[in-house]
Amino acid sequence: MWRRELDEFVRAVKTSKRKRMETTIQRVSLCSIKSFHVNGRVFFHLLLVFVLAFCLFGTFSSEALRRYSPIEDRNIREASGLVKSKLNSDVKTHKHAIFWTHNDSGDRARVFAIRVDGDGAPASSNNVEETAAAVSVVAEVTILNAGARDWEDLALWQDRDDGMKQKLCAGDIGSYRGEVVIYCFPEPKLSNYKNVSTKKEYLKVSFTEKIRLRYPSNEKHDAETLLVDPHTAQFLIVTKKNNNKGGLYVSEPIRSLSRSTSNELKFIRKIKLYGTSSGATGGDISWSGKKIVLKSYGRYVYEYTRQSFFDPNRDPNVRGLGEWDPSEALALDNDVPDENEIWTLNEGSGSSLKRYRLR
Repeated sequence: MWRRELDEFVRAVKTSKRKRMETTIQRVSLCSIKSFHVNGRVFFHLLLVFVLAFCLFGTFSSEALRRYSPIEDRNIREASGLVKSKLNSDVKTHKHAIFWTHNDSGDRARVFAIRVDGDGAPASSNNVEETAAAVSVVAEVTILNAGARDWEDLALWQDRDDGMKQKLCAGDIGSYRGEVVIYCFPEPKLSNYKNVSTKKEYLKVSFTEKIRLRYPSNEKHDAETLLVDPHTAQFLIVTKKNNNKGGLYVSEPIRSLSRSTSNELKFIRKIKLYGTSSGATGGDISWSGKKIVLKSYGRYVYEYTRQSFFDPNRDPNVRGLGEWDPSEALALDNDVPDENEIWTLNEGSGSSLKRYRLR
């Protein structure tokens, strides 16, 4: 009897269902006591259960590798989206990295380039390090003629039909509504990103795509997570909670979407994030397309493989951050070979970056 209950416990850990794990621990403990009270092996089997629980929980833990000094640019008041630049980051020497972010609702259509000096390389250990490495805003880019009702996330798109040009896509997807708008524009090649002593650039670009997407069956949702699938060039939107679950919606490939009329999204699956009451507040997909990580407020991030993300019957691996992280924005560090590091950026003036290693 105790073996069946122990197997149930292991399955609960793998699917990261915390309530189910707590209930199963109680059931295993009671069953062990009943089954082994006579022969005196109660202590051994209880110890086995809790050692197993400790080991399994340990594989889901993470910790902040770096905590950076606050960003001094007060124009970043409520950071909401975050993505690592593929065009401007130094991927060979790792002397610096560039991240793009934007403000939440209430700002105009603009993005900011944040430079992180000397810390783009994959970390060699899991030790937490307080660092004074330079973090600075090196560019502010205005997107001409774009609306900004409630920008919530940024996604990177490599446009194969436009000379493999790197584009940023800003998702005006927040607030409870039936239709959302996405603006895509070429990622600017920064002139001063290698020189920390230069002043901030002020640039203007025009969007190349303005795409309207609507939820099926006249549904209305609030969403804060926008991804572009690098395999299929489709928009992926993860909505926040409705009836205790969010949803994954997918568009047709970007190049086949109408620019003049609204395009209907396709519902793929429900998204259940355990341990949070708000649902996904941000996320990212790796440049390889093999890993998706979602975030909510709190102590956890939610990791999917490509296969599990699109499978309605698969749940994410829940990764504990080891601390409370109030950030909405999350970006994968794609320069790490195993794609197993993330960056977060919290809201409010004086926002600061954190970098975590998922173990």
